[in-house]
Amino acid sequence: MLSKEDEAAVGNDELEVRREDQDKINKFSRLHQRETLLEEDLKSRAKEKEDLEEISSELELADEDEKIPYEKLRDKTWDRCSLAYG
Repeated sequence: MLSKEDEAAVGNDELEVRREDQDKINKFSRLHQRETLLEEDLKSRAKEKEDLEEISSELELADEDEKIPYEKLRDKTWDRCSLAYG
């Protein structure tokens, strides 16, 4: 890296980036993008897990003789699955 004096001597118009530094910048950019995508995926999967736990709780609390509307379960799971895998 250039010191502040070296930067002032060269000027902003003539500043060149070394290949090694550009490679490091590119690598950082790729890793940062990957981290962002993984965080989004993690949030999506956490929401899906929460929805499935909610459905599971509803099924456990339902009486054995009580009919559970299939549409209610399908809508909750389908919405999450279509977002996660579609």
